[in-house]
Amino acid sequence: MTGGAYGLVKEEFWGTPTPLHTHTDAEEAFYVLSGHAAVWTDGAEIEARPGTFLLVPRGTPHALRRLTEEPVRMLTLISAPGLERFFEAVVQEGEEALLAEPERLLQLATAYGTEIIGDYPTSQEPPPALTTEARLSCR
Repeated sequence: MTGGAYGLVKEEFWGTPTPLHTHTDAEEAFYVLSGHAAVWTDGAEIEARPGTFLLVPRGTPHALRRLTEEPVRMLTLISAPGLERFFEAVVQEGEEALLAEPERLLQLATAYGTEIIGDYPTSQEPPPALTTEARLSCR
């Protein structure tokens, strides 16, 4: 129905913070189903709770981390599709194994149009929660 314009992944994020990264070939959008995450994008960190929808334009540096012990369950919408194969490759090779071999992770990321910039940016303060107004502007 969409002519292959989108990819959709249902994710369960248990791991450590993602590194700061960009996608050269795709926009990425997150819809949080459960759990709480902090999303670093556009030089700021915001809290994403269930019901939050965030769009990360192509080329925008971003990263994600859990704020609670429970996993973050979310739908990730990708346009143009293809990036979802990176997620599949990470599962197949094993996240822990890739983190132990950073060069392999960089190669894999590059193969799927992702540039890893560095570690998750540090922040001294907890991320601000999205207000209703901000949440609506992200939708």
